[in-house]
Amino acid sequence: MTNQKTHFFLALPLAIDVRESLARWSQQLAENVRFKTWVHPADLHITLAFLGHAEFPAINALKKQLTPVIAGHQSFSLAVDQLGTFGSKTSPRILWAGLNYDQALLDLQRDVRDVCNEIGFQLDQRPYRPHITLARRWLGDERFTNDELMKSMRPHDGVYEWQVREAVLYQTHMRRTPKYQPLTIFQLGQ
Repeated sequence: MTNQKTHFFLALPLAIDVRESLARWSQQLAENVRFKTWVHPADLHITLAFLGHAEFPAINALKKQLTPVIAGHQSFSLAVDQLGTFGSKTSPRILWAGLNYDQALLDLQRDVRDVCNEIGFQLDQRPYRPHITLARRWLGDERFTNDELMKSMRPHDGVYEWQVREAVLYQTHMRRTPKYQPLTIFQLGQ
C-alpha cells in the first residue's frame, strides 16, 4: 500500500541540456520575478496525465498496458518558445514555459489518457495544455506584469529544442528535493 501523500503521474522528461538551460534561465528570471517556489531543475517535465494517489496493482496494470501503446508512437521534437502564467493575471499561481509542438504530442497524450481511463484513473477533464512549470505562487508586493517575462524570453540557437524519445512514470515525494522519482521509462518507437 502506498502512502496517502504519494501521487503518480506520466510525463515527458526534458533533455539534460534543455533542463540545464531552463534552470539557468529560471535563476536569472528569479532575480526580477518573485515567486514563492521555483521548480528544481531535476523536476522539470511535461505532464501527460496526473494519476493522483494509486495502489500498486493499478500502477502495474498501467505499466503493462502503456508499454506497447507508447512504443507505437515515433519520437518527435519539441521546443520551448514562450512564457506564460496560469491563474490571476496580476497574481498568478503558475509560471510556465510553453512549447512549440505538433500533432505527435497531442496523439501521444490522447493515447496515454485513454489507457489511464480504461484502467479506471480519474483524470483532469480540462483541455490538455502542454507546458513546463517553472515556478509557483506569485509573491510580489506589486501586481504581476508580463514585462519582465517578455524581456527575458530569448530562447536562441536551439538551446531549448530536443527530441522526445521516452515517457516516464513518476512518483511524487513531497518532502524530498528533487521530489519526482522516475519509476518506469517507456521508450517511444524510433
